[in-house]
Amino acid sequence: MKDDEMGPVESDVEQLHRAIFRESRDPREGREPVPWWMWTASVLAIFWGGWYLGRYGGTLDARAHTAFQGQGVPAAGAAASQSRTLMADPVRAGQGVYTQRCQSCHQADGMGLAGAFPPLRGSELETGAPEQPIRIILDGLQGPVTVGGRTFNGVMPAWRNQLSNAEIAAVTTYVRQWKPNNAPPVDTTLVVQVRAATASRAGKPWTAGELQGAATAADTSTANKRSR
Repeated sequence: MKDDEMGPVESDVEQLHRAIFRESRDPREGREPVPWWMWTASVLAIFWGGWYLGRYGGTLDARAHTAFQGQGVPAAGAAASQSRTLMADPVRAGQGVYTQRCQSCHQADGMGLAGAFPPLRGSELETGAPEQPIRIILDGLQGPVTVGGRTFNGVMPAWRNQLSNAEIAAVTTYVRQWKPNNAPPVDTTLVVQVRAATASRAGKPWTAGELQGAATAADTSTANKRSR
């Protein structure tokens, strides 16, 4: 048979490629067009964010600080009220400091926790020279310490940067007036002196041996002053 009777003759390569061309192209990941609704949502979100910041973001003029000025007045009033309480009733003020700062460890009754936190009632550290509890409150206490014939090995944090001189005097007075302590109250002036004398410790906790050495040195200094 002649070629014109068989029709156009296609090579095997052409027939193979014709089959391939009839197939759809495989999709390419990462090249899909962004849906129109996503563009719309993005534009709306940008406009809404700009409106929100403009409406509630504040300004750089004096009006932006008016609220803070108003808040400062109650804070100053509360501080003044606390100061008056410390001066008028240090025991009551000391109770407030103890409840907030000390009660979680030494407990509400001041009896501490066995093996960890020593009791404050009947403690030689509280009923002795008032400088001792002041030193402990200022810079903390670590390592074993014997109270009432029992040994405790806990850690007390330093309160030098958290409590004022009046607050330390008040809480020390509060603890020392407990029964059976019945020790004299502590004046704020003494706290100021101890704070200045121990400034070089910068929150380094005391040990029982260091407290004993500080007490001995203080007794010696007092005896020398009396002998002059």
